Amino acid sequence: MNITFHGAVRTVTGSQHLLSVNGHKILLDCGLFQGSRQKAYEINQKLPFNAAEIDILVLSHAHIDHSGNIPNLVKSGFRGDIICTYATRDLCTIMLRDSAKIQEQDIGYLNSRRKRKNLPPVEPIYDMEDAIECLKYFVGLGYDRPRQILPGVTLTFYDAGHILGSAMVALDIEDQEQGQDVRLVFSGDIGRPDRPILRDPSYISEADILLVESTYGNREHEPAEAANNKLKRVINETCKRGGKVIVPAFAVGRTQELVYRIHQLVEARDIS
Repeated sequence: MNITFHGAVRTVTGSQHLLSVNGHKILLDCGLFQGSRQKAYEINQKLPFNAAEIDILVLSHAHIDHSGNIPNLVKSGFRGDIICTYATRDLCTIMLRDSAKIQEQDIGYLNSRRKRKNLPPVEPIYDMEDAIECLKYFVGLGYDRPRQILPGVTLTFYDAGHILGSAMVALDIEDQEQGQDVRLVFSGDIGRPDRPILRDPSYISEADILLVESTYGNREHEPAEAANNKLKRVINETCKRGGKVIVPAFAVGRTQELVYRIHQLVEARDIS
């Protein structure tokens, strides 16, 4: 068994981890690297492996840094199943189309700069047609329902508590080369306990190999009550001054929680 990390290493975005086992290749996530337009285009357009050689893609959740390069994967020759939870599949039908629009907008900006330098135009990494085409390869699987996805490889999803449909990935592998059974767990993105609109992350008791995300590994989050009080104070102080409250937030996950928390503050008459 061999694991190669092609993204989300020494950076946060672009999650792509390639597992080779028993003569098969399993890709864990296929996300977009996100950064400046030029750098992101250069990194994302060319996949670091032969897409046609990938047997199966296991997708942890729908955020674009984990799913956003799937249309390019299919465009480049991948023809296997894309296995994810049902909610992740439903979110990707929306988010990958949206990502295609952004790809086309970004390439317009890049090409305007290239034109000023007398450089030829470039094509987007993928377009709307590519985004729609890849959706037919998605296969839904529920939490806590083991499924054999390849000979000697059984997949089980566990609730990661990160966003709707997010999953930790457990692969129970009969490693023919080593002559032993191995449990590999890929965390995907892990949520925090006691969130208002999501279940707590599941507990996985055993793993021989653990691939774990660490985006906030060096940070201690403040209690939810402290965050609520800070939100209440900022809203009230801003409105008192006659200002407008603008809260940047990720469209999927954070925004829904913010709407919920603001609604709770309104219901409790803590903000006017």
